[in-house]
Amino acid sequence: MTMHVVAIYHNTESRFFEYENGHQLRQVISHWRDWPTGTDPLDIAEWAWRVFNADLDMLESGRGTPEGEADFLIASAYRLMRRRSLSTGDVVSITTEGAVTWLACEFIGWRQISAPANLTGLPLTAEAVYRHAPDGDDDQ
Repeated sequence: MTMHVVAIYHNTESRFFEYENGHQLRQVISHWRDWPTGTDPLDIAEWAWRVFNADLDMLESGRGTPEGEADFLIASAYRLMRRRSLSTGDVVSITTEGAVTWLACEFIGWRQISAPANLTGLPLTAEAVYRHAPDGDDDQ
């Protein structure tokens, strides 16, 4: 198994149209995950598309496995932070052992791109989650 860092970037200039070099991208979440050594970054991008677009009800049924539980929890954080779906024009970066692969979401599939220059946003942090959490104590 090898640790991978997956970061999701929303295209702030061109939603639903293909990414073009120079578009501004904002990192909206990141996730550390073990995948088998040699896992194709395209497979990880497909995983990201599924997890960040699926209804939580669909992901909830897979919680009986460690991978299913991790999928449900990262998708829950994504939605609680009110992130929109992963769409054409958005970009995923996958870092494995220091190597970064950048993939732009296309109408069908993914296109490998060079490292974008116009990036904003930060990885998932406790502070980002707290900003989206409701105030008060809701013990139920």
